[in-house]
Amino acid sequence: MQAAPVTVTAPCSGSGCAGRSPVSTGCDHQARTVRRSAEIGPLIELRYSARCRAAWVRVTHARGGDRIEARNRSGACRPRSCYTRTVASGHSSTYTAMVNDKGVKAWGCLYRRNGNIVCTEGY
Repeated sequence: MQAAPVTVTAPCSGSGCAGRSPVSTGCDHQARTVRRSAEIGPLIELRYSARCRAAWVRVTHARGGDRIEARNRSGACRPRSCYTRTVASGHSSTYTAMVNDKGVKAWGCLYRRNGNIVCTEGY
């Protein structure tokens, strides 16, 4: 006799994931990179979890003081639609909290200490 399949439910979905960590919620499991920067240097990736219907930004090969931002609305950075994280001194990578990506487009940007800005396309 076979055991019944286990149903895995998302710990949050869409707007319920806004501001939460993709790692602590498990939304990073089976997530995929849907957009990435085309620039040479730090790699900025827009990550998406279909299970959680949420997106976040991850950067690698950055420098301490560089800042990343995940957004899902146009205009100014507003609560629950924009989350930022600064790369800690002595580190080269980090990720943001999640933004809702259910029925809206999300994108990510890297703000370098030297003033350069690199963004992904929306997804």
